[in-house]
Formats: sequence, C-alpha cells, structure tokens
Amino acid sequence: MPKRIPTELKKQRGTLRKDRMNPNEPVLPSVIPPIPTWLSEDGQKAFAELSTLLHDMSVLTQADELALTLLCDAYSEYKKAKEVVNELGATMEVISREGNSKPTIRPEVQIANQSFVRVFQLLKEFGLTPSSRAKVNAIENSSNTPDVKIENFFNSGE
Repeated sequence: MPKRIPTELKKQRGTLRKDRMNPNEPVLPSVIPPIPTWLSEDGQKAFAELSTLLHDMSVLTQADELALTLLCDAYSEYKKAKEVVNELGATMEVISREGNSKPTIRPEVQIANQSFVRVFQLLKEFGLTPSSRAKVNAIENSSNTPDVKIENFFNSGE
C-alpha cells in the first residue's frame, strides 16, 4: 500500500481530489520551530536553513519538528563521517592476531552510508529532492520571500 500524501502536498501538486480527502486530517499552520539545542553546530545550522526553506515552501509545521531534527542530526553525522573518510581514506590497515597487516574499511564509511540513507529519505519526505520537488507546484510567493535554495544549503558548509 503506498504512503499517504498530505493534503497540502496534493494541493501543491495539483492532484487533490475532494472524493479522496480526509475531512478529519489535522490542519496546522506553517511555522519555524525553535532550533534544538542538543544538535551539533552543523545540525543547528542545517536546522536553521532548512526550517526557513521549508517554511517558505509552506510544508513545515510544529508537527514536523522531530522529523526535521532527525534530518539535521543525520546530516550532521553524515558530514562528520565524510570529513574523516575524505581526510584519512576509506580504508585503514589493521593488524590481525597473527601479526599480518590487511586493509579494512574504515567504520566511518558505514556511518556515512547509513546516515546518507536516512538523510535522503527525509529529504524526500519534505520534498527536497529534484524528483520529489518536481511533483510539487510552486506556491505564489510575495516579493519579500528570502531567496533560499536547497543547493545553497549543501554548498554552504564546504
């Protein structure tokens, strides 16, 4: 059974049908929740940037705070692991009990891979990948909307 798509996303995509609407679906205003203090510095920066972006897209509500926090935490974990791999390489030499040296995949490679999967899944949930974003119609924006792009988010920490 396919996942249910929130009514707001169906409206934006132009696929909303009244006969398939849930009349009891909770309707929440788009808000920017406070940045969780327990996130790492990278996570907090990601939260600030993505919450503004998602608010401008009218898809972020208070109910989405936890999912956004998890996205930012996974992104921070991914970035930290990738920095180690980029600096030290994907493998390391390990000495066996017999005294033989053999190359082994660094633990940070697995951490980065697992974090990437979580980040990518949550990006899709929020409509922040090219294919998921292509399914959403642009919202009429006022001229005072800040120019925030997802591409800027991922390039800002480099």
